[in-house]
This record gives sequence, C-alpha cells and structure tokens, in this order.
Amino acid sequence: MELNDYQTQAMSTRMDSCDNHLYMMLEIASEAGELQGKFAKAIRKGRLKFSDNLINSSVMETREEMDFDLGVILELGDILWGVAGMAASMGYSLEEVARFNLEKLAKRKVNGTIEGNGDGVTREERHA
Repeated sequence: MELNDYQTQAMSTRMDSCDNHLYMMLEIASEAGELQGKFAKAIRKGRLKFSDNLINSSVMETREEMDFDLGVILELGDILWGVAGMAASMGYSLEEVARFNLEKLAKRKVNGTIEGNGDGVTREERHA
C-alpha cells in the first residue's frame, strides 16, 4: 500500500469535527499515551523486562506475546491515522512528510549528527 493511498482511505473515516490541527495533535498524543500504557502495564505485571535497553519478552506466554504485539500494532496504526490526519489538515500528503523526514535524516547523517539530539551537536562533541 502506498502512503497516500492509506491517507486517503484513513481520512474517509475522519469526522468533520476532527479535521483540524488541534484535534489531530491531541489524537497523536493520546494514542502515543495508550501505546506507552501498554508497555507500562506489561512491565508492572512482570511480562516485559528490559536489559541493555532491549525488551526481553521471554517471560510472556505465547498467547500473551501475540496479544501484546497485536495491541502494539493496533496502537501504532492509530498513531499513523493521527499523523495522516495532521498532515492532511495542514495540506500535506504522507508521502511528502516521509520525504521531508528522509531528507532531514540524510542531512544529519552527512553532518555526523544522526546520533545527536537534533541541534547539530554530535556525540563526540558532547563528550569532548
């Protein structure tokens, strides 16, 4: 599926009252919070553990793993819907957003700031 095709189909489900920057920004934040909540609950229940910044889900049962993964994918889809809506309300296509992002990342890579915090300062410069 092409990004713009997704955006067109996704926005066919958007209500008129949601066709604005504020709603879409709040929707993205809300859905990101729901995704964080899934991880927080799994950690609290001992179903997810972290070591060396990697998720170790070996303590999950197979069914729980599938349910968790599906829940994460569904939340990511909701976030994508919000991103598509925000872009549309600003007059941009998802493909334009993706292209702008790739251009920004390519410049950071060339400038050696891909590991930085976006302000143009490299990891090496911070530790010098």
